[in-house]
Amino acid sequence: MVAWNLTRRCNLECAHCYISAGPAETATDELTTAECLRIAGEILEVNPAPMFIISGGEPLLREDLPVIASYASERGSTVVVGTNGTLLTDERIAALRDAGVTGVAVSIDSLDPRRHDNFRHGHGAFEATAAAVERLRAHRLDFIIQTTVHRGNRHELERLVDWAAEQGAVAFNCYFLVATGRGSRLSDLGPDDYEALLADLVRYHTL
Repeated sequence: MVAWNLTRRCNLECAHCYISAGPAETATDELTTAECLRIAGEILEVNPAPMFIISGGEPLLREDLPVIASYASERGSTVVVGTNGTLLTDERIAALRDAGVTGVAVSIDSLDPRRHDNFRHGHGAFEATAAAVERLRAHRLDFIIQTTVHRGNRHELERLVDWAAEQGAVAFNCYFLVATGRGSRLSDLGPDDYEALLADLVRYHTL
């Protein structure tokens, strides 16, 4: 499994971002398409069937994303994309499917649109992401819902799990806060809170 952050550019500026991605970043220091294909090829020489998790930043800001995904998928790798979902138009979803992408991970931090938008510093972000989930379902492209749990949304976790199931997600991924980048400014859960959270996740899994 290879998690590959292709860019630090992002159309949002999420409070928990561990690489401090955002609109102020540029493509200046990014790998070129040719360099990305070379690296993908070198990985495939070591492992002929890896899973590439392509993310960022917001990977959909790279116009060559379908080219990179297609190169990897045509050579036997499984390719999935991690995104905030706001840029997932019908055309983008179709392009990802055509490139061999088999799944998309979409981030939801709160089911309260105002709280989600504030956390991600993007007005209308929740509405755009929820609409993208509907499009993914319509295109029959597998998707997961992922949430980074912190003090601000811990109370919503069970509802988020239920919502993911209601939307048709194939999985719900719960991530713990990585206290680097902007994530270092957030209040993390304490040890007892993590113990309770893990117990809750086990309970949700058996429901």
